[in-house]
Amino acid sequence: MSENKLALTTQLIIKDFSLENNDLPEGISKIDELKIALKKIVSYLLDRDMSRLLLALYRIDVSEQKVKKVLAEAEPGKIADSITDLIIERELQKVETRLKYRNQ
Repeated sequence: MSENKLALTTQLIIKDFSLENNDLPEGISKIDELKIALKKIVSYLLDRDMSRLLLALYRIDVSEQKVKKVLAEAEPGKIADSITDLIIERELQKVETRLKYRNQ
């Protein structure tokens, strides 16, 4: 993934979660770094503010069916990982779509 796509994806996540810019580390250069940082936020919200997490997932437009499947089928320790993957996947799709149509 290009650094530009990663930076745009990170900015979308910050916007959609209503985060401060410093809630995710600056200079994220790899998708794995973004996953680790976002997983901490998702884990926190799962434990302490599920309504805020669900609102963010709605805002991001993560498939409700996919979220329900993760919540029903994933091992408790893997739920945050799976939701984090869904978030990044969807935000990346939006970035790629925007870049595609911006260049036309």
